[in-house]
Amino acid sequence: MDIIQAIVTKSQWIIAVLALFVVAWARFNSPPTNRSGTTFALFFWGDALMIPLWLVVMIGLVQGSIGFDFIVGQVKEVDPKAQAQLAQYAPIVAVLVIVVASQFRQVARIDRAARAFCVRLAAIPREADRLAFELAQTTGFIPRDDLLSKVTKIVSENIGPRALSFSRDGTLPDRFTRAVGLYNLFVGPRQNAAALDFAGNGYGRSAYAMIMQMGDAVAARADARYEEMMHAGLAFFTSPLPPPELKDALNRNVAEVTNLTCGLVSRYVLFCERTHSGRLQRLARMGFAYSPGPTFGLDQWATTIFLVTALSIGMMLLMPGMRPIDYGKVLTIAVTFGASIGFAVLGAIVVAQRFIGRKEGDTPGYPPIAELVVAGLVVVGLSIALRIGIPLVSALMQGQGYQDVLRQFIERLYGVITPFICTISLGLICSYMGCSRMSWYRVAALGALANGAALTCAGWLVAHMIGEQVLAQFYVHPEDAIKLVALSNGLTGFIVGGMVLAVFNESERIRKVAAERIATSPHKDFPLHDAPSIAGGLEPPSVTSTFDIADDLGYRDRAGVEAFEGDYVCFRPAFSNSEIISAYLIGIRWDETESCLMFEERERVDAGHTQTGRVYIPDGRPFLNFVTLEKGAIRLIMVSRPEKSNEPARGLITTLSNPGGAQFTPASAPIVLMRVVDHTPQLGFIRPGAVSYESYRRELEMVVPAFGVFALAPHPAACVAAE
Repeated sequence: MDIIQAIVTKSQWIIAVLALFVVAWARFNSPPTNRSGTTFALFFWGDALMIPLWLVVMIGLVQGSIGFDFIVGQVKEVDPKAQAQLAQYAPIVAVLVIVVASQFRQVARIDRAARAFCVRLAAIPREADRLAFELAQTTGFIPRDDLLSKVTKIVSENIGPRALSFSRDGTLPDRFTRAVGLYNLFVGPRQNAAALDFAGNGYGRSAYAMIMQMGDAVAARADARYEEMMHAGLAFFTSPLPPPELKDALNRNVAEVTNLTCGLVSRYVLFCERTHSGRLQRLARMGFAYSPGPTFGLDQWATTIFLVTALSIGMMLLMPGMRPIDYGKVLTIAVTFGASIGFAVLGAIVVAQRFIGRKEGDTPGYPPIAELVVAGLVVVGLSIALRIGIPLVSALMQGQGYQDVLRQFIERLYGVITPFICTISLGLICSYMGCSRMSWYRVAALGALANGAALTCAGWLVAHMIGEQVLAQFYVHPEDAIKLVALSNGLTGFIVGGMVLAVFNESERIRKVAAERIATSPHKDFPLHDAPSIAGGLEPPSVTSTFDIADDLGYRDRAGVEAFEGDYVCFRPAFSNSEIISAYLIGIRWDETESCLMFEERERVDAGHTQTGRVYIPDGRPFLNFVTLEKGAIRLIMVSRPEKSNEPARGLITTLSNPGGAQFTPASAPIVLMRVVDHTPQLGFIRPGAVSYESYRRELEMVVPAFGVFALAPHPAACVAAE
C-alpha cells in the first residue's frame, strides 16, 4: 500500500505538469503554424512564463492554507490529515486555478498582454521576411545536380543560349537564370508532382506540403510572374536591340519571381530548423551560397549535461574523503550542477559563433569580453533558478517546506561562480581555437587543459568562499576539502573542454573548406559541359546600374521623396459615364528591392483594372508621374507636385478605355489625388446626390486649365463672303 500511495502522490505532479503543457499549448500555440516564422519560439516563451506562474500559485496555496489553518486553529483544532491532503493535490489545484482565473476579465487582460509579449519576443513575421530579403538580394544560388541540368535545358531550349549564365556576376542573364532555378527548385515541383531534391525525408516533404498549402496565394502569384518572365525573356534575349521598356519589364519580373520564391523558401527553412546553424546547413544543401558556421548540436549539448551529471554522481559517491550522502540529495546536486554547466556551454558556444562570424580574414579580433560577461550573467541567473527550483520541487514532492531549500541555496550561493567562469573560459577558447587549423585532437587537448585549469581555479575560489562549515556537510576532513573541490572541478572542466573543442573545431574546419571552395571555384562542383556554349559575338546586356535607374526616376534616394509616401484617395470621371465619379485608394511606398517609389491601387470597384507601378518625378518640373508598364500596355497619371501635405495633386490620366467591351479607345480625363489623413473618404462609383459627390466634382473642375489642357481639333474656318 505504501508503494501504491507513493506512486499516486508522484502522479499528482506528472498530471499537473502535463496539464500545464496543454494549457500553454492552447494559449501560446494558436495559430498552430507559428513555426513557419519563429521555429516554435512563441510556445517556448509562453511555456517559460507558465511554469513560474504555476509554482507561485502552488506555493501560495500551500502557504495560504497554513495561514488559514492558524486562524481557524484559534477557534478549533486543525485536522492534520486535511492539511496533508491539500498539500498533496496542490499541483493540480494550481493548474485549475490558472485555467479558471483566465475566465475573469482582469486576468484575461493580463493573459492577452503576456501573449502579446511572447509574440514580440518570437518576432513571427520579421524573421521570415528578413531571411527572404537576404536570400533574394545578397545570397548566391547555383542549382545542384539534376536541377542544374533541368534549368540548363529550360533556358537553352525555350529562350536561347544567350539567356543562360551561372557566372554569379549580377548581369541580367545571370539573374534570369537564377530566377528560373529558384522557381523550379521550390515552386515548380508543386505543379508536376516532381521529386523534391532538397527534402530528403518524410518530414521535409510534409513540411513542404504544409508551407505550400499555407502559401497557396503566393505560389499562384509566383506561377503567373514566372510565365510573364519567360515571355519577357524570350522577347528580350531574341531581340538584336531590345528597347529599354522591355528590359525594365524583364527586370521587374525577375525580381518578383525571386522575391516570391525566396519568401516561401525562408518559411520552409524556418519551419524545418530550430537553430541558425541548422538553417544554414539546409540552405547550403538547397544550393544557396552559405557556409554553415561551427556547430555544437542538441545531441552534443545533452551528452555534455549527462556526462557532467554522471561524473558528479560518481565523485560524490566514490571519491575518498566524502561523507555518505543520501541518494536523492546526490541526484539533486548532480542534476543541478550538470544543467548549470550545460547552460555555460550553450552561452559560450553562442558567443563564439557570433565572434567567428564577425571576424574578417585570419587576423585575431579583440576578445568578446562584454558578450561573454553578459552570457555569463545570464547563465548565473539560470543557475540560480535551477538551484532553487530543482530542490524546491523535490522538497515539495516529499512534503517538506521551502525554508530549508532557501537556507541551503544561500549557503552554497558562491557555487554559481563555477558556471560563470566556465562560460568565460569556454567562450574564449572556442573563439580563438575553434577555427584553428591544427588537428582536432590537438585542439581538443589544449581546450581540455585550458578549461580544466580555469575550472580548477574556480573550484579553489568557491571552496574558500563557502567555508569549512558547509564543506563539513560533505567531506570528512574539511581542511582537505579545498583540494578535493578544486580537483573535481578541474576534472569536469577538462572533460567538458575537450569534448566541446573537438566537435566545435571539426565543424569549423568543414565550414572553412566549403567556403573556400565556393569562393575560389563556384562552378567546380557544377560542371557545365552539357550546357550549350554562348553564341560567339553576342555580349549579354549589362545590368542596369543604380545611377541609370535614378536618372530615369528623377531621384536617387529615399530621403528626397519620403514626403510623398502615404495613402491617397484618387478620383476621376468614369469613362463610361462622365456624370459618375470613380474613387479608390492609391498607396505610395518605398520599395527596397527596386530602390524607388512604387504605387499600388486598392479598393477599386472595377478590381480587374487595378494598377501598380513606379513613381517618376521629373527634375525641374512640378509634377509626379504614375507609370504602369505591363506587357506593352502603358497607363500614365500626371499630377501636380503638392507643396503642402494637405494640398491635392491635380492633373490628367491617359489610358485605354473599353466601354463597348471588345474595342479599346485611348481616353483621358481630369484626376485628383488627396492625402488620407484621419478617415477614409467615400469610395466606389460616386453618383450625383452622394455625400462626397459635390466636393469631388469641385476639385475636378479646378484641373482645367490650370493643371491640364485638352486640346481639341480646330473649328472650320469662317467663310468669307464673296464680294
